[in-house]
Amino acid sequence: MIIEWDPERPKKKITEIIRETLAIGGLVAYPTDTFYGIGCDLFNIKAIRKLYAIKRLDSRRALSIICRDFKEISTYAVMSDFAFNVAKRHLPGPYTFVLKAKRIMPKLLMTDKKEVGIRIPDHPVPVALVRLLDRPIINTSARIAGEEVMTDPRLIEKTFKRDISIIIDGGIVYSEPSTLIKIVDDEVEVLREGKGPFRGLAER
Repeated sequence: MIIEWDPERPKKKITEIIRETLAIGGLVAYPTDTFYGIGCDLFNIKAIRKLYAIKRLDSRRALSIICRDFKEISTYAVMSDFAFNVAKRHLPGPYTFVLKAKRIMPKLLMTDKKEVGIRIPDHPVPVALVRLLDRPIINTSARIAGEEVMTDPRLIEKTFKRDISIIIDGGIVYSEPSTLIKIVDDEVEVLREGKGPFRGLAER
């Protein structure tokens, strides 16, 4: 089901449908400042496994999460003063920061090194979804593994059919992936160059 939803002028009925869908483990597709994402409740393992299945992802592939603010990031990941200062200069924005995960994180979403990718997109919809659910949501691009990212909500609906409960229409979204940056033990490593500029990231 494709719907229109403006979190700055939300319609009560549509907002409640989205909240309830996430709460019961439904998958939701949404626009971000990079690509369309597909997500679900961070703690609904059944929904996460379904997400892996419909995207045909390797079960060892870690997924990132979207947080609403830095306080929430610190609940799920280890953030030193240095990491905070770097992230603060770039978030909200088209960056994913890979940090040491805290024990609260589901193991399914962590790398073998117990790290997790964190995003705060510069887009009102995904951040509003997190506020609506009152906890982080999973974030992964709208595509089948190994194929191109889908830019049109109608193509997302056609491809995934009823496996995705709601698709929030953000129009056609052409962009680049987020810049992927690992900060562990105050060492900065650019894992993927994307939409976000990365020069000067290691400045203290």
